[in-house]
Amino acid sequence: MPGQAVTVVGLTEVRKGLKVMGDAAGTKELRQGLKQAAALVAVEARQHVPVRSGAARDSIRPSTVGDKAYVVGGRKSVRYYGWLDFGTRTPRKGNPRSKGPWTKSGKGPARGRFIYAAIDAKKTEVEAAITKAVEALKKRAFP
Repeated sequence: MPGQAVTVVGLTEVRKGLKVMGDAAGTKELRQGLKQAAALVAVEARQHVPVRSGAARDSIRPSTVGDKAYVVGGRKSVRYYGWLDFGTRTPRKGNPRSKGPWTKSGKGPARGRFIYAAIDAKKTEVEAAITKAVEALKKRAFP
């Protein structure tokens, strides 16, 4: 899966175990820990987005679903975020100058310029934040 940059082995089992134990507070705490780890990446990515109005920069935000954390860029009012981060690989038909932010080449980085670069830069901090969240859960569950 190309969007997967940091994988924590056993996180699904931890979440399922919390659910079986009926620990809703622990599940919420785990999700908050994941979101805090994703926030580290979001803050780093925001620092590198070029600012005209600030809408693209402000659209980068952390999100969680189940045992996964994401960093999302763009929203309905900032539909151009994908172009800003990834550009276009080839010119569109009828518009030969549609090359994205990479002038004279038409080729941008395959992983984007902002979010994936921030994941690479903050990988160790993200792993440490997730480990810290899981350790806090472990201490609470097994005092």
